[in-house]
Amino acid sequence: MKWGIIGTGNMGQVLLHALTSSHAVDQHDLYLYNRTFMKAYALKRQYQNVHVVQTVDSIVSECDIIFLCAKPKEIIEIATKLKDEVSEEQTIVSITSSVSVEHLESILPCTVARMIPSITNRALSGVTLLTFPQHIKSDKKEIILQTCKHFSTPVEVEEEHVRIASDIVSCGPAFLSYILEEMIQSAIRKTGLPKEQATTLVEQMVIGYGKLFKENIYDFSSLKEKVMVKGGITGEGMVALEDSFINVFDHVFDATHDKFYTEKEHIDHLVNEMNP
Repeated sequence: MKWGIIGTGNMGQVLLHALTSSHAVDQHDLYLYNRTFMKAYALKRQYQNVHVVQTVDSIVSECDIIFLCAKPKEIIEIATKLKDEVSEEQTIVSITSSVSVEHLESILPCTVARMIPSITNRALSGVTLLTFPQHIKSDKKEIILQTCKHFSTPVEVEEEHVRIASDIVSCGPAFLSYILEEMIQSAIRKTGLPKEQATTLVEQMVIGYGKLFKENIYDFSSLKEKVMVKGGITGEGMVALEDSFINVFDHVFDATHDKFYTEKEHIDHLVNEMNP
């Protein structure tokens, strides 16, 4: 089976690394295309046996499963260009939340799916979010599921929950990085702790924190109870945190959902315009 990636930006590269380093896909079976050819070709320094092609047609003629790793508008434009090229036996997969399987089905004659990756997949960890059309053949669905299991925990998500799930899985690492960077900067401002040392302490704390969950030692509530001894210092810090942090993610999710629905409305309009 041959696999194709159209678009070798950040998420395209994450997917490339996840597929090859997990041995889900052999490099010899992977084809890359990017609008800027040399950007894709530069990846051969690390992935020597992948095929880098100069046209989208080459991806279509060679590959069974093709990932569209581009911005939403570009995904619709690429899908529209491919509609007369792909066969019913091929599978096209979008990696962005605002392009639904219904959008792709309205354009393409082949099997479609959506897979939303996370930066954590680069470490062969985290979640991939999957959405399939109702009538997808079981063997095609199973191929995607089993492939994702090599480098992630695949989770099927309904259209109505795809944005909030993506906020957690895909945007979450950036949100948490901001919070942890604020912890580092505050430690520096308040105490003069050297930045390098503060950064190391936070990074190692996060690594250990993750292992507590990976090994099922604690859940969120039990971990908090273990650390926050009654009348202790952590408890006082928690009071301050609760006072300043309350409902902060309500505002974050309001912002992401507003952007999502604006983008989705634009995609709806674009699909209708291209496929009257």
